[in-house]
Amino acid sequence: MAGFAAEHYFDVREFAAIAIGHGDYGDGDHPWHRLERGEIELAEYEEATGAIARERGHDGFPPLPVDVLLGLVVRPEMLELLRDLRAQGLSTAILTNNVRALGGWRDLADWDQLVDVIIDSCEVGMRKPEHRIFNHACELLNVAPAQAAFLDDMQANVDAAAELGMTAILVSDPADAIATVRQLTQR
Repeated sequence: MAGFAAEHYFDVREFAAIAIGHGDYGDGDHPWHRLERGEIELAEYEEATGAIARERGHDGFPPLPVDVLLGLVVRPEMLELLRDLRAQGLSTAILTNNVRALGGWRDLADWDQLVDVIIDSCEVGMRKPEHRIFNHACELLNVAPAQAAFLDDMQANVDAAAELGMTAILVSDPADAIATVRQLTQR
């Protein structure tokens, strides 16, 4: 995001505040939050962020490369972990904040063979770090939050899961996160 902000002559913090409501990542009503909850479409988001930029003294705001911002990377080692967890008989899910226009991520792997449930924010009208989406995931998996482990690369999402009693793991290094999960699931 920093490179894109600089390319368009924005300070990165100012850019993030306009683009994704940085600093108000939680339960806010920023257009990015509404986009991830499926309440608005990409064109409405772009119109809203343009208005926010003008309110903040800018001439406008560039269309975001949303696919780059969401930037899903499928890591083979994570897919292997999911296969192993399913082989152990453990329930698995993907809980993702997503934008309806970018549903193509589902073509990146055979998710039905890897997870029991996919919870996509724009389809369920909830987004991380809202507590209700974590509770929804647990209900679908028929587990209590204290029986669930949650992995994410955003601290706010990890904190929200931990507040509900989940074992919450920040993924800064995938190998470390995988090792933690394997240790938790040893039988």
